[in-house]
Amino acid sequence: MKKILCTAPLHFISNLQNSLIEEVDIYYENNPSFDETKKILIENNFDGWVCNPCPPYNICDDLMKHGKNLKIIATPSTGTNHINLNDALKFDIEIKSLRNSEIVNKIYSSSEFTFNLLISTVRKFYDSINYVRHGHWRDIEDQLRARELNGLTIGIIGYGRIGGNLSKYCNAFDMKVLSYDPYKKISDSWCIQKDNMKEVVSNCDILAICVHLNDETKGFINEEVFSWLKNGCYFINSSRGDTINEAALLKNLISGKIIAAGLDVISNEDKILKDFSHPLIEYAKKNSNLYITPHIAGLTFDSEYKAQVHSINSIIKYLNS
Repeated sequence: MKKILCTAPLHFISNLQNSLIEEVDIYYENNPSFDETKKILIENNFDGWVCNPCPPYNICDDLMKHGKNLKIIATPSTGTNHINLNDALKFDIEIKSLRNSEIVNKIYSSSEFTFNLLISTVRKFYDSINYVRHGHWRDIEDQLRARELNGLTIGIIGYGRIGGNLSKYCNAFDMKVLSYDPYKKISDSWCIQKDNMKEVVSNCDILAICVHLNDETKGFINEEVFSWLKNGCYFINSSRGDTINEAALLKNLISGKIIAAGLDVISNEDKILKDFSHPLIEYAKKNSNLYITPHIAGLTFDSEYKAQVHSINSIIKYLNS
């Protein structure tokens, strides 16, 4: 029987754990630290590993070298920036993610959360809750007055699963939808596809980044791209923090060119718990025009169940091939 390590959270899906025990020899550890993971790998001979999609460390050679029999790592996420892919090549370890899998289009949590982040940012939802908690009501209504989504133009960069679903939700709210994706022919009748990103960015009221992180998209939302925005634009990012130049984002938030931003991701997330002084977090502590959530777009019982079942099955299929 193949031996698999699972450090992805399964504690809330007990039936899944029980069913897996019948198929594979699975060692389950809920989100261990870097040192704990290293110790587990040293003491066991695992054939496969289902990793946490958001571990508080990077999965690199210092862990992989201890997996003497490790042939595959599967992550229950579309992103792989928590895994050093070059190190995986060095150790001849296969990396599997949800990207381009048959299950990914049946997962909606990240798309729904992105739209929720959009509404909450535009309508100052978090501020409204905090004002009531601090004893205010309509006495501060001028600080909470916002915009209707109806009639606003959203620019969506990247029209994959999340971008496409976001477009559909925005259309239901009678928003105008523009999109830029050079790798996809968009067939949705309500979406106007543009051939260059500048045309989308310069004509939107809300800019949403919905791309996969790779060498091409790393830092591609830079100072020049921000300069194309209209004054008073909103900015949403639920893809990966490394897709944007965060210093340029801060500059535009401080100047007021970006009226508010909603982020579910920031750079160097694996180091956050060790050092909470990230520039964006520090700014958000003192300013009400930046909302940051802790990378929870995919955090639902439904999506995690689908993702983890697929990841474990992909390991079993690979090891048995």
